[in-house]
Amino acid sequence: MSAPSGQPTSVGTEARDDGTYRRSHCGVEQPYDWGSPYWRTFFTMVAERIRAVTNPSAVLDVGCAGGLLVQALCEQGVAAYGIDTSQHAIDTAHPDVASRISIGSAEEIAGTWDLITCIDVLEYMAPSSAEQAIDSMCAASDRILVSSTPSDFADPTRVNVRQPAAWAASFAERGFFRRTDVDLSFLAPWAVLFERADVNMRDLVYRYEQYASPMRAEALRKRDALLDAHRKISELEGAGSQSAARSSELQSRLNDLESRLDEATAVNLELRHKLLTSRDHAIGAEAEAAQWRRRHEQDTAVLGHFYTAYRAATWLLGKRTVHRLYKLLGRHR
Repeated sequence: MSAPSGQPTSVGTEARDDGTYRRSHCGVEQPYDWGSPYWRTFFTMVAERIRAVTNPSAVLDVGCAGGLLVQALCEQGVAAYGIDTSQHAIDTAHPDVASRISIGSAEEIAGTWDLITCIDVLEYMAPSSAEQAIDSMCAASDRILVSSTPSDFADPTRVNVRQPAAWAASFAERGFFRRTDVDLSFLAPWAVLFERADVNMRDLVYRYEQYASPMRAEALRKRDALLDAHRKISELEGAGSQSAARSSELQSRLNDLESRLDEATAVNLELRHKLLTSRDHAIGAEAEAAQWRRRHEQDTAVLGHFYTAYRAATWLLGKRTVHRLYKLLGRHR
């Protein structure tokens, strides 16, 4: 089953009966069965939306795999059944729906149905077989829900990938046309509900124009917005280039300033070293000078003592000498 972004990429099994669809988990890291919370939630959502859109009474799911959509529709009160070419899928179905799914081909559909779902099936069939399947489905129901990827060419088992317009043309040849009022994007962007309709050319053109014109107008608006965004991006890139050039220039100047700062720092460190060395020398000189001052003071003090003693000795000697001279003078008289 194809699904939009964020949903499983493929869960159909038509033309793939070796069970690899189950081992691959269809792009999701959970087993592909009803016991998986992911798949149970997904198929319940799909069943609810299908019931809301089409309100079917009896549904046949062509390429039903393990019957997950059948089981989800049954829980919604819809009489749902399924067919698949893969015996492996039938054998691994949940017991609740084992009796409702069987081996069968899209080219040979029995009975009539209120709705047929054909999800991720036609692209696995040869072109001629796909056309036979469309004939068979159109004969068995007036409403057919089809989803077939238009772009997955990497899978070698998808031998009949076509654009939605090609499928729509094939159904139109059989009197089935797109229900343009039904949006199935919850299932896949390319999912379509085809319905048998006896419409004249005027009504058909009106229906498709009513469907396509708003989308074309929206596409044009978005294209204009995208072009405007590209222009703004180009302007910003141009401004960014100028900013980059300016930034490169500023970076060059910054590198030059950093280089000059490194040189100035080296000179400053050298001067600081010389200053510290000079200060150490000055401190040493001051200490030596202080030592010499102390010695000078000590020597001055000693000299002072000697001088004082000398003066005292000289005065005493002079006194004695004068006294003796007085005595001699007295004798001569």
